[in-house]
Amino acid sequence: MRTLLLYLLYALAGVPACHKKTATATTPGADVGIAPARAGYVTDNGSDTISVIDRDSDRVVAVPVDLDPSRREAPHHLAVDPAAGRMFVALAFPEPVAPARKDDPHASHGNAESHGMLARLDLARVAVNEAREVDENPGDVILTHDRSRVLVTHFDMKRAMDVASAGGATSAMFAALQEWDATSMTLVGSRPLCVAPHGISTTPDDHTAFVACYGSDELAVVDLTTPSLPTARYPLGASPGAPGVPTYGPYSATLSPDGKHVVVADLEGMDVRVFDRATKKFLADKTVNLGARAFMPAFVSADVVVVPLQGPDGIARVNLETGAIEARVATSDTCRAPHVVKVAKDGRTYVVCEGDHVGKGAVVLIDPATLAIAKRWSVGVYPDGLELGEP
Repeated sequence: MRTLLLYLLYALAGVPACHKKTATATTPGADVGIAPARAGYVTDNGSDTISVIDRDSDRVVAVPVDLDPSRREAPHHLAVDPAAGRMFVALAFPEPVAPARKDDPHASHGNAESHGMLARLDLARVAVNEAREVDENPGDVILTHDRSRVLVTHFDMKRAMDVASAGGATSAMFAALQEWDATSMTLVGSRPLCVAPHGISTTPDDHTAFVACYGSDELAVVDLTTPSLPTARYPLGASPGAPGVPTYGPYSATLSPDGKHVVVADLEGMDVRVFDRATKKFLADKTVNLGARAFMPAFVSADVVVVPLQGPDGIARVNLETGAIEARVATSDTCRAPHVVKVAKDGRTYVVCEGDHVGKGAVVLIDPATLAIAKRWSVGVYPDGLELGEP
């Protein structure tokens, strides 16, 4: 999974790129009939759909986001603004997976050679109303708390591998953080940030963003108050890998409820790490080893996170203050490849399950204390993002 060898095999395989422009910037959507306040919106990376789940019933509606029938849109993560009735989705347009990489379930993530898109959809029909070109391999997409800006990272491991194979400088591997105006859909800021930036979160005042730099084993701290997006980068530990060959592989960055810490979840490191904002250091004694790839967790209380795990598949409840794993369940039979955890305002806790990337994936409702699964919705193929429509 996402190792140097697999990306290098792809780069050397010479898979031809398809640079064909998308055929349209709109889609018709569908009659969803689920009020945003009780809806969950899911990006189905493998079936080019957005699934809308009714969190108060068993109903699921799948809506295509097919801008170009000849290509895979591969929607990857999304942000929702219920008050304005709109949604923002990153479309990656990955290239076909090379034969040598068919054993890698995440091979298409980060390998696109053509530009991605940021699409804006309405919540009523989940219809794409307009789209803008972004860089290759868009990763995470979030709205600022005031809903005025959309932030997009680019998980561009292919860029890193191409530069590495050519002997280029580390700075040439950097992919961008982009800042878009949510109303005008104009680009208002962009900065080459680090190697393969992915998960992002912001402070409640929207002055600062925190970005997990997967390919360079760093946490980027970005000043959002200045158009040039000044950035400081902090290594996750004493033994970072070479650029493009991560030792820790940070995938997500989650701000604590009190705003004092940032929790970074690692794929290669198989742990969660805590960054202290006051000292600008990672707290070595707060690292919790999980023995599995940690993806995108969420806080369920002031000091406790629920972490989705892969390899082996499972969910863990981790107390970051004590370092204790308070609960852990294996989910290979009930929630294959957990990817992201989301917590509703009423405390209901949801986990997206990627599945096997061939058949349908799922969203499950879990008990945040025991991690027992209470309800399950089948969604599209390879779901990987979830946002709730509650105000």
